[in-house]
Amino acid sequence: MESDGYGWKVFAGIMILIAGMFNLIDGLRAVTNASQVLSHFPNGVAQLPLTNNVKTWGWVVLIVGVIMILAGLLIFSGNMFGRIVGVIAAGVNAILQLAYMDHNSFWSLTIVLVDILVIYGLVAHGGRLDEWSDEQQVA
Repeated sequence: MESDGYGWKVFAGIMILIAGMFNLIDGLRAVTNASQVLSHFPNGVAQLPLTNNVKTWGWVVLIVGVIMILAGLLIFSGNMFGRIVGVIAAGVNAILQLAYMDHNSFWSLTIVLVDILVIYGLVAHGGRLDEWSDEQQVA
């Protein structure tokens, strides 16, 4: 029996939903409670890659989290657009987490690993592009 990669698609969908929820929680925490977040930085001063404003960084992470959650829902619906958005969102999230690596190494590495597995599951086991459109026409 030949595997169609269904398990990897489900895995990628679940993991992108989980990573999106983590980003949503992290973003909300940074936006609503910036002073508490700043207390975890040395001397209470944030040294973030693009901006030192924790609220701005929180909004970016929050928006990426929402996009990841939407992509996860689209992946479960079998939508090709969801697959593309999922790969792009996981890639952008991996870059954001790499940029944040200095402040929380273990967490960032864990999320980057999840993002890599999501991309692998969607690209390597997602099936050919024309198969996705055929599934939509049959259903």
